[in-house]
Amino acid sequence: MKKCIWCLKDESRVTFLTKAHTIPKSLGGDNYCKNICDDCNSYFGNRESTSTNYSIEEALKEAFNISRKRLIIPKRTKRKVGRFKSKFFEIKEKNGKIKLNIKPSFKFTPGFQSKLCRNFKRGLYKMTYEELHRQNKIEDNIDYKIIREFARYNYGDLPVFYFHRSFGAIMLMREEPAKTIIYFDRMKYLFSNKKFIEIEFLGHVFGFPITEFNEIELKEYLNKSQAQKKDLFKSINLIEKMTDVDITLSVLD
Repeated sequence: MKKCIWCLKDESRVTFLTKAHTIPKSLGGDNYCKNICDDCNSYFGNRESTSTNYSIEEALKEAFNISRKRLIIPKRTKRKVGRFKSKFFEIKEKNGKIKLNIKPSFKFTPGFQSKLCRNFKRGLYKMTYEELHRQNKIEDNIDYKIIREFARYNYGDLPVFYFHRSFGAIMLMREEPAKTIIYFDRMKYLFSNKKFIEIEFLGHVFGFPITEFNEIELKEYLNKSQAQKKDLFKSINLIEKMTDVDITLSVLD
């Protein structure tokens, strides 16, 4: 019997009729998690879940479709990639470089940035948790309650760390920018343990907790992760606003 990974309800209480993309289809996601009920699947694409004019999935799309556009080389992909329509940016491309013109709908006020960042982080946790299940990297001895509460039910707050590359050398599979996937262990610089996990997605590296942790464990994780990345990454940022993420992948310039 199926059991939803988010609400923990089984088929006797909820339905599992729709396909649940682990990564939004609008971002090139082509994989599904079977254990997500229809209500929870709908939640992440529903604007009412954020009390804004964009959903959690749209918060992800606004950031990552810009990175994706930067990485896609038309001659190297067989997949048709549609045009990205942004709520917040006018995107122009010239000689392989991306230029963003900011629309009035994107504001630098603390309230707007805080809410957008929160929904972006919830989306990252959503994708990561679902991909952990799909790729069978879930460990039975780890309680993922904090992820479910933050991403699905908007309780509390969880940190997300962003690692800034020192060099513009990003290893990608040929079709990866068009058919996106989250990598947990492809590169040796991705450090994870029982409390924290790191992912690589469209050239970006993020780290965050997956279960309860304390300040000592957090500091230990950051120290070990930075030591493992010292030759390739120049800094680490706690994401507090969308502009803390290099969405244009300026390191490639």
